[in-house]
This record gives sequence, structure tokens and C-alpha cells, in this order.
Amino acid sequence: DTDEVMRVRPVTGEEFERMLDATPGVVSESAVPSWQFAMMVLWESGFRVGDLMDFAWDDDRHIRPIWPSRKSVHPTVVVPSTQKNGRNQEIPMLPGLRKLLEAVPKRERIGWIVNPLSARYEIKANSNWFQPTEDDLAILAERYSNCSIAAACGVSDTTVRNWLKTGGILRDSEFQRHTGAIAQKEIAAIRKRCERRSSFAARRGTKRLTKEQVGLIISRIGEVAGVVVQQEDPRSHQRLKYASAHDLRRGCAQRLINAGVSAETLKIVMRHRDFATTEKHYGAMRSAQAAATELEQSVGATNPSFVGGLVGGHDDSPPLSADELQKLKRLLNSL
Repeated sequence: DTDEVMRVRPVTGEEFERMLDATPGVVSESAVPSWQFAMMVLWESGFRVGDLMDFAWDDDRHIRPIWPSRKSVHPTVVVPSTQKNGRNQEIPMLPGLRKLLEAVPKRERIGWIVNPLSARYEIKANSNWFQPTEDDLAILAERYSNCSIAAACGVSDTTVRNWLKTGGILRDSEFQRHTGAIAQKEIAAIRKRCERRSSFAARRGTKRLTKEQVGLIISRIGEVAGVVVQQEDPRSHQRLKYASAHDLRRGCAQRLINAGVSAETLKIVMRHRDFATTEKHYGAMRSAQAAATELEQSVGATNPSFVGGLVGGHDDSPPLSADELQKLKRLLNSL
């Protein structure tokens, strides 16, 4: 009743590196490290986005790491009942996640473990930034470079580039140089229209991003990196899909399967409510790998036996005696 394998394939290690490299093209420069760290935690933990944004150092109301006091005990991750499966759980901490967390200085291990900065705005110090209306932005784009517009609005070049993309604003030609400062009188008029359109003065936002916002940004990074996890197929009404945060979770599961982790352990790590979920999504991949290994050992290896089993299969045959060699020579000479 269901597909044997996942319809969307997991992200590979090489593709994940491409996503990390593509991050500066999506978020502002100051936000890049926080987003790369967030994706690395997803990659090494198998978390969902909701888990990622609920991961705290020292708050028992949220998902948190448990560090053992004895060397013989392994670190774990405690998941409260408020999460998706509705049960209190303690799962093993994967080695890659442990290394990531241990690299964080102890003085910084407070509050949220993952807290990606605002991806769209990089606010300059002591700046009352604003976003022009789309009409004003289109007019500015005809005459000024991203650098000039960013300086006038108090944001980064990356922010302006995202504004243009979101608004579908395309230039006839790209500016490769600074086009000069925008007149203060023009800036004041644009700001006034912006404030009147939004009915309140533009002000800096400091709220923590939601899991939905984080998921959208990571999907955008996957698109910029060109990581396609599902090809378009009109026959099945399947759309083209770029890598998302959940595909990083799939990548984690795939690496565990390739490493020989059992389905039972995989169920615990991925925190599936039912074993059927683990089997549905990942069991077929494990079966395919096991079958491929058996075929390689049985058929792919060089078979030294003659057709028909003249040498007795794979077993080494005893050497011929002198009398047998003479009979064989006479037989060959007669042919």
C-alpha cells in the first residue's frame, strides 16, 4: 500500500557541504555561523526542525543533553513529553552531535543551543533601518547598486538582494561598482512612504525565529546550493523539490543505515512512535544494501570454478597424478 522506499531521497555528505558553502548567499554575513551550526546539528542529530528550536542546555522543560559523571556512561539526549510523540524519552547522543556540543565553550552553554540569527536583516549599529515599498525599491534598483541602497536603508547588501528577489525585481544590468550615495532628501521621502504604508515607524525586531521560518530559510539554502532531492515527474504529479531541513534528518538516518545500525536502534534515535514508520521509510534501504552485499559476495567476486563444476565448485581440486597427466596429454593430442 505504500512505496517501498522514501519518495524523497536523503542528502549526501557532498551535498551537505554544498549547502554549508551556499549559506552566505542566503543570510547576512553576521548570521552565517549561526545558520551553519544549526544545519550541522540537524545533520549530526537526526532532529526535526521543531526539535532543533527546542534544544536547550539546561532547561528540563525542553530537549536537553545529559552529560555523564562516569567515563563508562555515554551522553544522552532527554526529550520531554511535550514533543511530537508525546512521551518522555532518553535517547543516545550520536557521536557527531557530541563533538559539536563539546566544542562549545562551557561559559556559553546557557539558554538555547541553536539560535540562528535573523536571516533577512543585518542591522548596522545605531541604525534605524527601514524597508522601502516595492515601488520605491524598483525605482532605486534602476539607478543604484545594492551597496548604495543598503547604506541608505541601514541594512546589508545581502538583505537588499533578498528584498529584490522576494519582490521579483530584476535589473536590466547588474551594478559591479558603488553607484554613489542616495540623497538624504530622497531617503527621507522613501522612509516616510514606508512608515505610512506600514502604519508604524520601522523598528528593529529581536524575536527568536519560529521553526517555520527556520525551515523556510534552510529550504532556500538547499535551493541556492542546487541540491535536488526529488525530480519533477508529470506522470505521478511529482514536483521538483530542493533539500530541506527534513532531508538532513533523512541524511542522518541513511548514514546510520550505511554504518550497519539496526532498525531497532534507528527507531530509538529517530524517535518514531511505531516501528512500522521506521520500516516504511528506512527498512527498504537497509534491505537493498544487505541484498547488494550478498550479491557482491556471491556473484560479483571472481569465480575460479569451470562451467559445469569440473573442478568441483569453489573447493581447490587435488593435483593430477603422473598417470592422469599422461592420459590427459593423449586425449588432447587426439583432438
